[in-house]
Amino acid sequence: MKLEKHRYDDIIILKFTGEFDTFNLPGFSERIDKMISQGDNLMILDLHLLKFINSAALGYLIKTSKSVEGQGGEMVMARPSKFVKKTLSTLGLDSVFKMFETVEDAIQHFKKGEDVGELKLEGGEYDESLTGAVPILFRPSATDGAPNQVGRIVTLYEDGLLFRYEASGEGDDPAKTYLSEGTKLKLKFRQPFAVKDYYFEMSGGVSQVSEMVGTDDEEGVLTVKVKYDEIKPEDRKHLEQFVRDQEAWKQELKG
Repeated sequence: MKLEKHRYDDIIILKFTGEFDTFNLPGFSERIDKMISQGDNLMILDLHLLKFINSAALGYLIKTSKSVEGQGGEMVMARPSKFVKKTLSTLGLDSVFKMFETVEDAIQHFKKGEDVGELKLEGGEYDESLTGAVPILFRPSATDGAPNQVGRIVTLYEDGLLFRYEASGEGDDPAKTYLSEGTKLKLKFRQPFAVKDYYFEMSGGVSQVSEMVGTDDEEGVLTVKVKYDEIKPEDRKHLEQFVRDQEAWKQELKG
């Protein structure tokens, strides 16, 4: 990963490029910690070129944000990609950082609306193609050759997960005929915060199915809770650690 530092008066602007993970966390955290120790506690994270961040790096940013607040400062995000915004939302962490569409807007936040003009920090394009919504493929275990259906993961637990499924609306939807308590499902999904570029595959039993009610957009949408059945020990270990990381972030925010 590349980390560029820019300054606007007493504000530090950090532009992240590449991937922020466990491998490069020690070096970059040392640089950021040094800035804070020297009195820099107004920080803007420019994230439009950040392609990946893992749980350890995200946990560090959350912890550092709380530390900066304790010193009377603040850490905000500027130009977060759809990946960053939706990932934080999925993890229930979207309220941790204030988010701004431009670096200029973030500076104005610190400068109480002062016109800062247009900054020339880089020439990168704003990546709109990434998404933080995690798809999951599922099909009944008992039926050989059944086509996979696609849902969206809502929550991961240590022993299972919850996903949403929206029927196609064209004729009888096959998934709705077997999405019921007790059904065994084959599951396949990726969770880059747990393991990058890897598909988790396991079977599980449906423990709860609910139909959402509310707006027209939610009509016919099912929420399905699944408890893992057959899962590789290593996969279970990774997913359990990911859930524990989430709980640690929440405790950090409460503290």
